[in-house]
Amino acid sequence: MRRRTVLAAGAAAVGAAAGAAQLARPGTPLGAASAAAATWQLRWAPEASTHGLAAFEGVEDDRANSHPAGQPHIYVSGNDYRFNMHLVDRDTMTDRQRQEVKGMVWDGADLILAKGETWKLAHRMFIPGSLKATTTFTHIMQTKAPGTDTLPMITMSLRRHDGVQKIELVAGGVTVGLADLVPLQNKWIDVELEMTIGDSDTGRVRWVLRDGATIVIDVTRSGVDTWLQDRVRPKWGIYRSLGDTSGSLQDCYLLINTMRAYKWGAGDPPPVGTRYEAESALISQGAVENNHTGYTGTGFVNLDNVVGSYLQWTVSAPSASLATLTFRYANGTTANRPMDVTVNGSLIADELAFAPTVNWDDWDTQTVTGVRLPAGSSAVRVTSTTANGGPNLDHLEVQVVPLTPVDYQAENATISQGVVESEHTGYTGAGYVNTDNIAGCYVQFAVTGPATTLVVRYANGTTADRPMTLSVDGVSLGSVSFAPTGAWTTWSTVTKTISVGSGAHSLRLTASTANGGPNLDRITLS
Repeated sequence: MRRRTVLAAGAAAVGAAAGAAQLARPGTPLGAASAAAATWQLRWAPEASTHGLAAFEGVEDDRANSHPAGQPHIYVSGNDYRFNMHLVDRDTMTDRQRQEVKGMVWDGADLILAKGETWKLAHRMFIPGSLKATTTFTHIMQTKAPGTDTLPMITMSLRRHDGVQKIELVAGGVTVGLADLVPLQNKWIDVELEMTIGDSDTGRVRWVLRDGATIVIDVTRSGVDTWLQDRVRPKWGIYRSLGDTSGSLQDCYLLINTMRAYKWGAGDPPPVGTRYEAESALISQGAVENNHTGYTGTGFVNLDNVVGSYLQWTVSAPSASLATLTFRYANGTTANRPMDVTVNGSLIADELAFAPTVNWDDWDTQTVTGVRLPAGSSAVRVTSTTANGGPNLDHLEVQVVPLTPVDYQAENATISQGVVESEHTGYTGAGYVNTDNIAGCYVQFAVTGPATTLVVRYANGTTADRPMTLSVDGVSLGSVSFAPTGAWTTWSTVTKTISVGSGAHSLRLTASTANGGPNLDRITLS
């Protein structure tokens, strides 16, 4: 097992310097103006001549093998990625053509773009005069969820509008912006796509095109749907329909370089990724095989076609962490092969879909985000839920980010029947909360998840326990005992295991007896 970071420090410095010369000014992204400490964090900075096509999760080069004489259609040319398209090329659906790369890989780990995050994808591109706008779709960039039948969320396309060649951006079915194409051909132009990933109420995009120092278009659109399922995976290249009626289709190409991906955040470190090969896992009703190409490691696992066949990996985390699990698989049938995913026996994904891929040699991924892992070893199991069994499983990629403890001071919470005091020493912050001696008094904290552990710091100078009921978002999680600490100036802690998902939540401690609660100093979530 090899542990990797998504972007090494040295590469980050080099990439940031290169990006500064080519990219637009980094600024406050859509919907993040209040995050004063946040900044753009470089996560991906491939150079074609150094990283080659290994910078991408997959290369869809004539996947129908329609034009062997023209292969490879996608390759490195100097420091550029080149995409060739010939009139005779056909995709697996023969009414269209596709020569694309998909996804982003850094130091062997897939880059995961998840719901609620804000990303900026930038690159330079050269559109020759032979690559023309058409009356149907000619996409040169897309964002999609993994899967062969998923529709794109965002497309950057070359399309004719009233006979005029345009370059356009469409997000969630809404046209974000248009620019004349012809003045941008046969030269290098700079592209930025900034997106907040979300449904139509939270999704936003910003699209910027630059011709040297000239801003061709800089447009922002909010209230657009930029999310479908699983995760967001970008694609670059040429994907076009053969239904054009303008006579614009001909042999052509596209050049791209200086590709960069930035995540907006307040100094959060990149996740640490570890790959676990399927052939090294525990197999129940299945076998290791290597009769299909494209796998990693020494083979893949073909599970038996029965309900209950499973594969189980033992994974590790250095500390309590939030993890992303990415399963690489192939399904050459025409039917979904769902599997239950459990961690240490707890179900985290019910009948996770493993949709068909183009064939058994074509590999795709399914991703589960927001998985909590304890420190040390954990068992990750995928179990077939239908008589068809599971897909062929290649490997599991586990990316972990340590859960950082966050303090919430009681004096800043909502208090019902109690007061903020500072009479007794040893508290943290500006004081503590002394609840009234009555059942039902409470202290309610506005917290942000995810969290698996709650630590309450308190003092109880009496000789009797002062229990309180813990609830999250109005749902009781049981009673918490606050035993005597010997004096009001002696502070202690109580720890409780909880399960709080991502986002905003309310956490309330309510006194259970007529004695009220203890003096509450703070809570800590991790």
